[in-house]
Amino acid sequence: MSFSPAFPRMSAITPLPAPPLPGTGDRWALFLDVDGTLLEFADRPDDVRVEPELYALLAELYAHLEGALALVSGRSLAGLDALFGAPPWAMAGLHGLQLRHADGEQRETRISASRRALVLHAAESIAREHPGVLVENKSLAVALHCRAAPVHYEALREAVLALLPGLPGYELQAGNLVLELKPAGMDKGKAVTELLERAPFAGRLPVYLGDDLTDEHGFAATNLENGISVRVGEREPTLAQYTLPGPSSAQAWLQRVLNVLKQGVEPYAHALGGNA
Repeated sequence: MSFSPAFPRMSAITPLPAPPLPGTGDRWALFLDVDGTLLEFADRPDDVRVEPELYALLAELYAHLEGALALVSGRSLAGLDALFGAPPWAMAGLHGLQLRHADGEQRETRISASRRALVLHAAESIAREHPGVLVENKSLAVALHCRAAPVHYEALREAVLALLPGLPGYELQAGNLVLELKPAGMDKGKAVTELLERAPFAGRLPVYLGDDLTDEHGFAATNLENGISVRVGEREPTLAQYTLPGPSSAQAWLQRVLNVLKQGVEPYAHALGGNA
């Protein structure tokens, strides 16, 4: 099933403010969604590119936060590595189904090849009935993108919901013009909680930036830790406490965060590696 929390308020009724900057002595841990948050969407996920300036910004934030920066994405770890050039920071892929800790230790939900093939076949069957819908095989999960054919979104959603009873153990994760069939039981909030239990995130204030419905899990986990939850874009309702208009403003805000950190924090002595 898709995520449908009980929202305490509607941001349309109570406009959200812009997020704050770090204060003196604040020890932040940044958790960043990718598509729609750091990067603008593209019709095809493979068409997205990371500019060198963005990579440099993230690398500097990673250094000044002593490594407490993580990407939390619907993309797979392999896809994130390809996009960001195998960066050194922690990453949660496939909404937390895959996770690479800051020390390089990795875990992944295990799903049999036969079950993955069944889900892929089911998704492809649905896509054939809706021209313009793109099937993305993420191995553990399958996404149906209709950014190039948004008129099909609701019909596609109904078709996927009708299919779910025949796919035990899987759930629908709805997103921005994408519907994803993924193994149940894991989400971005649980990934954030897991990361916060270990160095270098433990004991820090979580700051989560996300744009989509799947990021509401991340907002919820961040709020429970009295952290800072930031919605990027205008999707409503939301559990986020703050908002930024879009990816360009999110990048600009992150640059301001870095400028503040540079005033009082020595860079983390760590070989950054990777390149975008």
